This record gives sequence, C-alpha cells and structure tokens, in this order.
Amino acid sequence: MYELKSYEILMRAETPIAHHQETFGNHAMVFRRKVRQPDGSWADVPYITGDSLRHGLREAAAYVFLDAAGLLDQADLTEAALRLIFNGGMVSGRGDASNIKLDHYREMVDLMPHLALLGGCASNRVIPGRINVEDAVLVCAESVGIVPEWMVGRVGALDSGRSHIEEVQRVRMDSTLDPGKRRLLSASAAGEVSNRLLASEDAAGRDESIAIADAKSSMMPRTFETVAAGSMFSWRIVATCMSDLDVDTLHTMLGAFLSSARVGGKRGTGHGRISAVEGRGVVVNRPAENVYSIDTTALAPKVGDLFRAHVRARADKIKPFLQSVDA
Repeated sequence: MYELKSYEILMRAETPIAHHQETFGNHAMVFRRKVRQPDGSWADVPYITGDSLRHGLREAAAYVFLDAAGLLDQADLTEAALRLIFNGGMVSGRGDASNIKLDHYREMVDLMPHLALLGGCASNRVIPGRINVEDAVLVCAESVGIVPEWMVGRVGALDSGRSHIEEVQRVRMDSTLDPGKRRLLSASAAGEVSNRLLASEDAAGRDESIAIADAKSSMMPRTFETVAAGSMFSWRIVATCMSDLDVDTLHTMLGAFLSSARVGGKRGTGHGRISAVEGRGVVVNRPAENVYSIDTTALAPKVGDLFRAHVRARADKIKPFLQSVDA
C-alpha cells in the first residue's frame, strides 16, 4: 500500500493567540512571515509555526499511546523514554554509529506506530518521519495568494493582517507594596522591605537615577501582541501512509489534537485555543486520484480502533522496551 494523504484545514482562533517570535525590551511580538504581493511589494503575515503544530500532534498521539498501553496512570518511565514519547528523543552518542540496528528500529516503530509518521531519535539512529506539517497562515488580505481559494470563500470579507493584531498590557504586581501582605513577613524581612521603600522615596525626591534603579520594586509592566479571537488560519499536512495502520494512526493523532488544540504561550491565562472549522482532503492512490471532503471534528470518535488495538496487543513488550531505550 502507498497512499499520500493531504489535508487542508481551516482553523479558527477561539481565544487570542500569543505565539511570540521575539521580544524587544518588555514587548513580545507574534510570529510573522514575509509574503510577496501581486504588485511586487512585501507584507508581513502572522502565522503559527509548523513546529508548534507538529509538537501538538506528537503530544496528542503520546497520550493516546500511553492510554492504550495501560501506562497513563502508572507509567514509571525513564527520562529517555519520556523524551522519546513526548519530544522524539535525542541522539545520545552511545554505541557505534556505523552499526545501524535495523531490528531495533523495526521494533520501535512496531511498538510505537506514531513514530513511523512523526520520526524521532533513539540510540545512534535518527528516524525520519513521513509527515510534513506546514505553518498555519492567517487568512487575510495579504495572504490571499498563498492560501487555498476555498478557504478565502469560506472566510468572506478579508481585512489586513495588521487589523488582526492587538496589543495587550499586563503588570506583575509587587506584593511588598500592599501593607496587608507586608504583615505576613518576618521581622527581618519586613525591616528590609521598609528600608528599601524609604530608600526609593528618598532617591525619587533627589531625582537620582542610579539610586532609584537600585531601590525599585519588582512590579513589572509588560506588553505583548496577540492574534485576535475569531481569526482564521490555513493549515496543511501531508503524510505518506504505507499501511492501514498508518492511516488510522494519522487520523487518531489528528483527531486527538484538534479535539482540544492549543498553540503558543500564555495558555494558563486563556490564550491559544484553536478549533477546526472545515477540512478537505486529497488521497492520491496509484494510479487514480480521489477528492473528497472530511469532517475533522468527527475524526476522533470514528477512528483509532486499529491504532489502539495494535498498541494494546503489544502492551507487554512496550514497558520493558521503554525501560531500556536510549533516547
């Protein structure tokens, strides 16, 4: 069997996306990429990195794998096994690099079928994956030429990428400025805080910048950019499937990820939740081509039986393998 599966997925930001590329001082900026416009000019378009989305797929597959293997509650994993499952492992440098253990590779992808698609590292072997995860590009006026036409029609009226960006300010408060909280300090700590506050007031009165900096509080204002909630993103993944198990594994991790997908930072404060609005897939068989629509939100409950059964049947072998793996 040889099947090239390509899925185009239109995603919506259910909450603001705080996926930051760089920081200038206390200001964080979202990821942007240069896109050439029809008139030859260039524009910056916000996007979600393929690395973040690929890691989301890997993490979703990892939890389904651990659950199917009966290891989710009491896994007792080694550090190497944890790296392999959630991060793809690393090249450890142990062993003879010229001696490639093909049997070890075959055992690994048999016990952990999602690694055959995602790839990873174990011992001295780098396992190439068979899935390409692209960046998710904001659907806006500047990205019309690089996103599928059906998504442009689905979104409707398009604004500039800049209109989707909002700037947010947050402040980390200094609890020592609250008299009620200062009562909880020990006598020595309270004395140190009082002396610092007095020094700050005295330095401010004399307008001495060095003294002010030395005695300043830990309260820190900061700003960061987000892509506004409701914004639409165009995402595409392509996977080479060599068996029915590969197909089921792909659908399992895609469905598990999209059921509760989050990307970027500040997830603990309500950022980064995205959902699939619509998906279209193309299956290229040999030699025919078939185009059809898929419901990405229905993947998880309808697929995964083959993947979970495969893992459950090998549960007795998985635990000793993970205890001895070098990743």
